[in-house]
Order: sequence, then structure tokens, then C-alpha cells
Amino acid sequence: MIAQVSTKAHRARFLNACRGKWVLGATLPLDLALFSKSQPWRFYAGPTLALELSGSTAWAAGHANPEELASFLAFCGCESIILDENECPPPAGWCKAETLTVFGLAPGKALPLPAADETLWAGLTLDREPSAMDVARALYPADTAKQEDFYSELCTKRTRCKALVWALRQGSETICTVGAYALANRQAYMACGQTAQPLRGKGIGGRLIVQMANELAAKGEHPVFLCSPERVHFYTRLGFEKLGEYARYEQTPSVKT
Repeated sequence: MIAQVSTKAHRARFLNACRGKWVLGATLPLDLALFSKSQPWRFYAGPTLALELSGSTAWAAGHANPEELASFLAFCGCESIILDENECPPPAGWCKAETLTVFGLAPGKALPLPAADETLWAGLTLDREPSAMDVARALYPADTAKQEDFYSELCTKRTRCKALVWALRQGSETICTVGAYALANRQAYMACGQTAQPLRGKGIGGRLIVQMANELAAKGEHPVFLCSPERVHFYTRLGFEKLGEYARYEQTPSVKT
């Protein structure tokens, strides 16, 4: 039975289900450690399941009964779930929306910095500790609610040395950013790589990503990414190794309420 993580037994089940998983082995245990007291509604466990709710999306490690999972997600108002198809049958009646690929860089390894517009690059400043709100505004310029949520979580993780964020500045403007938003269990989950629209295609985002991944790998961390189908070529071109796959499932139209 899926239940909110409220006891030591639930917590143990949650952590056991995450153990050894790419990405989820870092993100879910870290979120549980940092936010379970203030946001207990986010975390659930079954006998062999760890489940975190993030907005309308659920993240699952381990496995559960497909019918129970579908019923539970519908009750919670979730519209999609990310899971490992090799381990977890999808919720009954749900449809596969896309395959998400895990890429990484082994600890101690390094990739060559990719080509970039050198004139542009030379005029940029690397900020290794940018303002959390500046990053939030760069990532979600039109959504103040997402800005506030991102700011709050990033500040919590930073104060505990569990997140690392870099930004490239052109003058006073943040024009590119990337972060490792879960430093846990020897993994460094990197995400939110974004470049301002007018400067895309000039190689600065890829170079920033590789530079951060190289530094993390040199410290013994294992940088990992979870990317959508349209980004597979990008990470392959940069030289990252494919480590695995997850799937994102959605409710069918007849199931949605």
C-alpha cells in the first residue's frame, strides 16, 4: 500500500527503493532529507516504491501495483509520472509520452571544452555564486510562482552545500546558467542549462556545462543529466556517456478529469 512517508519504516522503504538509481538516487533522497518536514505531502512509499510529487508530475523509483499506482496518482491530481520501465510497470491506463535519457561523466574523467564563439566568450564573466533570484528570473522570466519556488529550494540546498549554480554574465545581465541541483550519494544531478534566446547556437551553453561537469568529476562526483529526446544529440555531441533511460507516462484523455 502506498502511504505518506511518516515513520522510520516508510523512510527506510523510500531510501531502499532509490538506492543505486541514476538521478533518482540523488534527487529523491536529498529532497526527502531537506523537505519532508516542511512539505510532507510530497513523499510516499510502498513496500518497494519511492514516490515524490512535484507539481503535477510524480517521480518514481522502485515499483508498485499498476492499478493502485493509477488510482493514487489520480487522487493526487498528477498528470504525468517519470519511472524506469524495466522495473516499474506504468500506471494502468496511462500512455507513454516520451523517453528520457540519462547521460553522465564518470568521476575522474574530463571532456574537451567544445567550440564556442571565442569573441563572445571572452566578453562574458563567469559568476560561480550568482544570486538565486537572478537565476530564477533567468529561468522563469514570466512565472513569478515558479521563480519563488525555485528560489526557496535553491537557497535551502545551497546553505547545506547540496547545490552548485553557475551563471555567465554579459555586463549585469545573466545570459546563461547551469546548475548541479542535487549533490548526493556521489552523484551531481545537473539541470536547468539555459542560454538567452539571442545568444543560442554560439556554443557558450555547451562549454559552460562541460566546464562544470569536468570540475565536479575532478572532485569525485558523478555528473548526471536527464534529457528529453530533442537534447540527446546535444549531450552526445558534447561527449557525455549514455547511462540509461526513463520514461514519462501521461494519463489518457479518458482518464483525465
